Amino acid sequence: MAAGGLCARSSRELWTILLGRSALREPAQIASELNKHWQRLLEGLSYYKPPSTTSAEKIKADKDVAAPLKELGLRVSKFLGLDEEQSVQLLQCYLQEDYRGTRDSLKTVLQDERQSQALMLKVSHFCLYFLLRTSEN
Repeated sequence: MAAGGLCARSSRELWTILLGRSALREPAQIASELNKHWQRLLEGLSYYKPPSTTSAEKIKADKDVAAPLKELGLRVSKFLGLDEEQSVQLLQCYLQEDYRGTRDSLKTVLQDERQSQALMLKVSHFCLYFLLRTSEN
């Protein structure tokens, strides 16, 4: 138990609650968790920057990032309204930590519009988890 009798939640637990995948299903329970952890959420959100032309140009010029990842990273940036460099970093983190496919299956996903949209949604969920993790440090 944390100070004040509040249960300390890990980022993964809080992420699961916010996605609606936990045992806490009632809106009042979820609202209670949000109220308890609003400062962590705010700190995590402040890590992210808005999109910028400079950031997009840096990504487009980066020779170390494969073209399909650049393209998807820029789409993630537009979808989430985040800085392009941070979006590519998030995508790379997601692929490294949570992606369950192979390199070959990723190539297939990147070539299929429906599958790449589903991947973007998974990256957005990962983004929430990442912001919670960032706010712990």
